[in-house]
Amino acid sequence: MALRWALCLFFMCICFKVTPTEASSWRATVPSSVKGLLGSCVVIPCSYNYPDPKTNTTSFTGIWYNKNNQVICHSDKSQTSGRTKLLGDLSKKNCSLMIEDLQQSDGGPLYFRIEIKGYNRYSYTNNKVSVSVSQPDLSVQEEVKEGENVSASCSVFHSCPTYPPSFIWSHSGEQHDQTQQLHEGQWNSTSTLTFHPNRSDHNKPLKCKITYHRGLYVETSKILQVKYAPDIKTSSKCSSEGGVVKCECIVESEPPSMVYFILGDRVMQSSKAEKNGSVTIETLQTDFGSFSFVHCLANNRLGYDNILLSLPVKDNMQNILISSGAGVILLIILIGSGVGVVKKCRGRSRDATTTNLSTMMSDRPVELPHSGPTKRKMSRKNIPSPDMYTNYPVYGNTDWDESIYANV
Repeated sequence: MALRWALCLFFMCICFKVTPTEASSWRATVPSSVKGLLGSCVVIPCSYNYPDPKTNTTSFTGIWYNKNNQVICHSDKSQTSGRTKLLGDLSKKNCSLMIEDLQQSDGGPLYFRIEIKGYNRYSYTNNKVSVSVSQPDLSVQEEVKEGENVSASCSVFHSCPTYPPSFIWSHSGEQHDQTQQLHEGQWNSTSTLTFHPNRSDHNKPLKCKITYHRGLYVETSKILQVKYAPDIKTSSKCSSEGGVVKCECIVESEPPSMVYFILGDRVMQSSKAEKNGSVTIETLQTDFGSFSFVHCLANNRLGYDNILLSLPVKDNMQNILISSGAGVILLIILIGSGVGVVKKCRGRSRDATTTNLSTMMSDRPVELPHSGPTKRKMSRKNIPSPDMYTNYPVYGNTDWDESIYANV
């Protein structure tokens, strides 16, 4: 007897499992969530089912509700707003919904209700869908090198194939766009940009602008980190002020460079270092001796650069030249004075000639030799040997000397 009851209970359980109840056959198929662009449209794919009514059903009413049980879409268009509409045929169990001009308040969750005239009605509250505003995604390497091929991609999810988005990049390059259909009515649009970054792009944003329905757009960006080899600026120079000679080497690079000064066969430590972003300024102040040139080298992990800077004329050499020039002038004055005395002894007739010569000599300036600093980039092996400035034309006024002695 006990065995018979056990068998009966077993078969009853099987019957309950394989025979669906009326409530369990009311079901709807919708995605759990969809994404759309703010201001664009969103399409929610939806299909529903109901138990066989055993009779012909010809009148269907479909309604979509939000989380506050407010009607957002009705198959009777007079009872709903102009931003929503049913896309599917309710008689064919299609309840797909389109929302135009997506707003943040459309987030849901939303659910569908069917009313079949002369048969039954049902709300599919167990099959809700959430709507969210999609944000674009921009991906690019965190660190790029100047001149190399770099690939960046910008993508966005949407569910409005009627108005696919278009992409605009802030950097020139080769652009390729594509749209891919995903499951549950979702689409993914992607734009890929291949470009060559340069040093002017460092610490600047790479922007991706996505334009879609009704001229609306959304923009995203990422800061580029561009690495490049050193570039020593031609404004680098050596100068002299107050008897002090110093050399300044200005280098632009990313990452910052190590800067060296080479004087003859010695590597010199800079006296001062300044960094301003990607620019490094190294200053050397030392006793340059008899050298005429100093070499500046800069390197980082991407490469190197070098420049040869000429030193200004030494102050002590200038003093010698000035002293020599003053001696020549003094000698001319003394000789001129002596000639005047002799002239006076010889007579007044020669005084005019003496005066004119003295005036000409005093008005004519004494020119000191001058050599301005120059610079040129060259390879390390071409660094010149130390030398001296020689053969300055200190005593070059030979014509004057002959005239003077001719009048003695």
